[in-house]
Amino acid sequence: MDPVLTPTGEDALLVEFAPEICLEVNRQVRRLAFALEQAAVEGVAEVVPAYRSLMVYFDPARLELPRLEEIVRSHAARAESIVLPPSRLFRIPTVYGGPYGPDLEWVAEAAGMPPAEVARIFAAGRYPVYCLGFLCSLAYLGDVPAPLRLPRRATPRTRVPAGSVGVAGGQAVILPVDQPSGFHYLGRTFVAVYDPRYSPPTPIRPGDWIECPAVEETEARRAEGVYLGELPGASLPGA
Repeated sequence: MDPVLTPTGEDALLVEFAPEICLEVNRQVRRLAFALEQAAVEGVAEVVPAYRSLMVYFDPARLELPRLEEIVRSHAARAESIVLPPSRLFRIPTVYGGPYGPDLEWVAEAAGMPPAEVARIFAAGRYPVYCLGFLCSLAYLGDVPAPLRLPRRATPRTRVPAGSVGVAGGQAVILPVDQPSGFHYLGRTFVAVYDPRYSPPTPIRPGDWIECPAVEETEARRAEGVYLGELPGASLPGA
C-alpha cells in the first residue's frame, strides 16, 4: 500500500498507511520504520512508529524535505521484502480482581458475564504490541476479545498503580509507572515492565506479543520487582 506523506512543522514528516488499525497495516508501519532505522539516513533524527502511521523527525539543515520524501517512498515500495526481527512472547503473571482489579466487576456487569469469566477470557488471550506510547515505554496492546471492548471511563482516575492491567475499546495496557488513566483495570502484575536502570528500560517492542496468565497473589509476589527482560521469553515465527 502506498503511504500518504504529510509534512508536520519544519522538522517532521507524518507517514500514514491506512485509516484502519489492524496487524497487516501495523506490519507495514514497522517494516518501514525498521528499514529507515537500518539505513541510518543522514539528517533523520528519530523514527516513531504508531498503530497505522509513523513520524519521521529530521534536521532540515542536513536533509531537505523532498529528499526525505523520496527516501521514504523508496523504502515503502520494497516494504514487503523487509525482514523484521523475530517477535517475542512475554508471559506476565497477573492477579485479577479484588484490590488489584478495581474494575473487574463493573466490566463483568457491562459484558453480561461473571467476573471470573471476564478474567478467564482476558487471561487466555495473546495480545500484539502495536506501538510504544507517550509515557515510559507504555506498550499499547490490541485485539482484545469483543465482549471486553468497552468505552473508556467517563471520569479517568488520577492515579493508577504501576503494573495495572487494563482494557478500553479494543486496546489493553500494562502500566509501566503510576499514572492517571481512563482504562478499566482488571488486575495487576508485580513484574517490572519498565526500569530506567536498564537500556532499553523495557524489553517490549512493537511486534512482540503479551500474555497475562492468571495467578494467585502469592505466586505473583515472587516476581515482584523482577525486570521483565530477565524473565524467560519465547521467540515466535513471523512478525
